[in-house]
Amino acid sequence: MAITISLLIISFLAIKLFVNSNTVFAFREWVLFLYAWNYLFAPLLTYYVYDNDATYPMKIDSDQYFSLMIPGFLLFYMGMYTIKSNIFKPSFSEIREYSVPNETMLKSAVFIGILLKIISGVVPSSLSFVFYLFSLVRFVGAFSLFNVSPKKNYIYVILVLGFEFYQSLLIAVFHDAIMWLIFFLLFYVYVNKPSIPTKIMGLSVFIFLILFIQFLKGDYRQSTWSGERKAGLKTAIELTRVNETNSLTNENNVRGTLNRSNQAWILASTVNNMDTYKDFQGMQNVWNYMEAALLPRFLAPNKITSGNQEHFNKFSGHEIGENTSMGLGIFADGYIAFGTWGLWIFGFALGLIFSLCFKLVERWSKISPFYVLFLLPMLNYAARPDCETQTTINQLSKSILMFGFLVWLTKNRFSIKESISSSIFLRESRVIKKLAGISKNENRATEQSSRIREIFGKNK
Repeated sequence: MAITISLLIISFLAIKLFVNSNTVFAFREWVLFLYAWNYLFAPLLTYYVYDNDATYPMKIDSDQYFSLMIPGFLLFYMGMYTIKSNIFKPSFSEIREYSVPNETMLKSAVFIGILLKIISGVVPSSLSFVFYLFSLVRFVGAFSLFNVSPKKNYIYVILVLGFEFYQSLLIAVFHDAIMWLIFFLLFYVYVNKPSIPTKIMGLSVFIFLILFIQFLKGDYRQSTWSGERKAGLKTAIELTRVNETNSLTNENNVRGTLNRSNQAWILASTVNNMDTYKDFQGMQNVWNYMEAALLPRFLAPNKITSGNQEHFNKFSGHEIGENTSMGLGIFADGYIAFGTWGLWIFGFALGLIFSLCFKLVERWSKISPFYVLFLLPMLNYAARPDCETQTTINQLSKSILMFGFLVWLTKNRFSIKESISSSIFLRESRVIKKLAGISKNENRATEQSSRIREIFGKNK
């Protein structure tokens, strides 16, 4: 029964994402599919396909796991639809011609965002996350420019995505780059509404890209993290040439790619560990997360830090090294708090938080549909099943304040009413110039005609 229900859920979400993406900006569909893949489909493979040969074996039996996770996922789904919102049908096409006056500001957002991203790596850690969040406006600017004029402004999308992949090469971690590529593809499909064959072709190319990254990542990390080679595009190309390209689709690479998206392994390990020691935490960890997210370091000098291995090791039952980054995830944190009921409550709560964010951004989008794109930097961590709950709380609390401030700061510039007025002004200016040109040509023609008549009169 668990197999059937899990397959029905993942199939339903996959079809919904693929079919509906032309008629809605399918951010919510993507998030649900990604969580279902990690928590329902990947563990199915581990339990019933890989069996004892799994890279990440599950520490609890399948009946216990799916009796926890199927209701947990359904509650997460319900939470995300609790508050009705029309946020996912923004009228980008209606305001396209009215957005031309704001192109200069959007271009500035792209370059300022790239600069802030670079600065975020050198400023003190207490400020780096703030700079990082503000730097994400580069994607909002680039996607908006693409909507205004795809043929003219596609270069800005290539610039921000290319920069993101280059940054990923430097640290050999590709999560951010892949996620932002997916966000752009969702935006592209909604704006351009490609045919089903085109979408199938694009999906095939994307799967090939994911397999290629997985195929290259192991050797690339080993070479660059050990100091043997310098991180960068040159090393990636050299390693690609050395390895056999047919390894892209071999069983080991495909299995490694599927196993990589198995957040269920961490959840199962956490459940096993908590059932063994019965050290349930109640809301203590949540208060610690909120303290870390809301209080500055000088007020909470001992607050936990993002990527804290001690926290993960304590509750998951695993030991990870300093250079390894893993997050417990919202469902594991729920189980750590209150056991089974905690997992279900936390799952619903996360869906409800998404739903509240959708409603907030919907209010912003009444000023301009372009503000819908602020959903992406606000929720790009929460959209990832492997994200730490602390990071999700931290990003949401800061991004609501920061992007809300940006909306307030730019609302007069980007409001539909002001954009239409600016557009009409530009149109009138062009018409006046055109009429002036016609008038000038008519005056010149009149002068030439008078001169000709004068010459013919003298000859006569």
